[in-house]
Amino acid sequence: MKNTFLLLVFLATVFTSYSQELLDAPFINFENPDQAIDLFESIVDKNSYPVNYVSTTRKYSYNNRLGLGGDATFFNITSDDVNVTQGTGWSVNFETRGDFRDDFDLIYSLGIFNHNFSVNENVTNDKIDMSTLGVEIKFLLAWKIAQSDYFSIEAGPALQLNGELKIGNEERYGESFIGGSNPVAIQEFQNTMPVNLNGVIGFSGGVRNFRVTAHYHYSLVDSLTGTNLIGDDIDGNFSFLSVGGRFYF
Repeated sequence: MKNTFLLLVFLATVFTSYSQELLDAPFINFENPDQAIDLFESIVDKNSYPVNYVSTTRKYSYNNRLGLGGDATFFNITSDDVNVTQGTGWSVNFETRGDFRDDFDLIYSLGIFNHNFSVNENVTNDKIDMSTLGVEIKFLLAWKIAQSDYFSIEAGPALQLNGELKIGNEERYGESFIGGSNPVAIQEFQNTMPVNLNGVIGFSGGVRNFRVTAHYHYSLVDSLTGTNLIGDDIDGNFSFLSVGGRFYF
């Protein structure tokens, strides 16, 4: 940084000195117009060379902007140990979308979500409503079809920070068992990985200030860490579909 600053100072000094010399130089006086014409023609002859004029066009993009929006989420847990019924939740998303190349955009997104789902109690088969609150941070590469700013296919990784799996009616179902032939205490089912790595794929499309989005999210590692009654680990991967819109500023 210091060397760059000194170089800029040096160049500024040289340019200032040279400009001052030009300003101080006397004007050439011609006794008649023919002398000026002869001098002009000699300069043109000595420095004549073909000049190519290139017309450039600049591609203006609708991107490089901040976005705010919301999604409806359809959450599920893929598990061999517990049957989970998909539920509908929501997420609020803050993101930036910027040009990466002519064919691609980069998307950085932070979403706060509240997913809902349900499981069935073993004895009564009652539906137990559950939910989880957390944050997902996405880094997506968006392929703009035919270099269009109006539709793109998007994919990339996401980091999901999970909250506790909460029971809708804790007083009634807090000691319940769920699962199949090897029951799982619902308290064990609530034990989850605090952080998940997700894969995300989907698309978005729209106009300058608004886009519709649809993405599928799937955890790449087991999200459940509890055990069943015989001490075996239970498995389960979080997955959800998010559908919504973004307003860009």
